[in-house]
Amino acid sequence: DNSQVPTDSLESIRNRLNQAHLSLRKLAEQINHHNRHPTKVKLPNYAHFQNQFQILITQLHSIASNLSNNDELLTITNVYPLPNFPTTQQEGLVTTLLRKKVLPEVEDWINKALTENPGVDNDEFAQWCYSRVQELRDDFQFYGFHTVDELDHLETDEGKKETAEKDRLEKEREAKEAAITGGEKGLSPNQVQKFMCQGV
Repeated sequence: DNSQVPTDSLESIRNRLNQAHLSLRKLAEQINHHNRHPTKVKLPNYAHFQNQFQILITQLHSIASNLSNNDELLTITNVYPLPNFPTTQQEGLVTTLLRKKVLPEVEDWINKALTENPGVDNDEFAQWCYSRVQELRDDFQFYGFHTVDELDHLETDEGKKETAEKDRLEKEREAKEAAITGGEKGLSPNQVQKFMCQGV
């Protein structure tokens, strides 16, 4: 009896995950295409990227909400294909749904956590995962272009020399560009990001 199964809600999770996957793949393809052919293909403008990220955030929020609402059901559910499932056409989906083994790097991460914390239960493990994510998050600043370690390096004498050399090369490039364009130039991605983050 499947009458009590919230099929629509569960199907919505699958659809949203598929949409998020397609959105990320499209975004990655646009960036990679530009990286492969920087002179022929321009990156989409900032507004386009902002819209794409907004769509992704909406999709991920919807997924998280549906997962949370169906947490109890999903915890006790076992996935298996019915006899009328189109196995041949949907082989990739079946393989994904029936996969029980986690990825090797995830398995290493879990084993390390359990080794460091013997006798831990699921709630304690979840708490450890949360604290680990917090630690990893603290290693990064979610603005600008550098990690905390890179910013620290830029404060050293070697880092200052590297920065001065990059500035010199950038000024040379700008001078060449100005000679070609008659002094007209657009904002670089760095300048746009700096303005968005710092108002400068």
